[in-house]
Amino acid sequence: MTFFVEGLSRVHGSEGQVRHAGEYETLDDAIAAAKRMIDEFLGRQFEPGMSPKVLFSVYQNLGEFPVIFRDDDRTYNVRAFNHFGYAMTRCNEMCGGKKKD
Repeated sequence: MTFFVEGLSRVHGSEGQVRHAGEYETLDDAIAAAKRMIDEFLGRQFEPGMSPKVLFSVYQNLGEFPVIFRDDDRTYNVRAFNHFGYAMTRCNEMCGGKKKD
């Protein structure tokens, strides 16, 4: 089975954009790719002294949201990986000085 990772982003004045981010053989690999997408975005947006709330707000408004599908068109995003939950955790880690697991 193949898992597809797509990035959804908002574009002002339109319904949004979808970017094909990759294809993976396992769900674990697809989730790891989705996490990398979020980590890379947050890393670019982070500024020293920024609060987790502000960084998360930037993600909500400007970030690319990863969604995972499998080759039979079933969406796995809700149960297997919650991008908002992961982003919130990472914002707290980055801004609060906690170490990443």
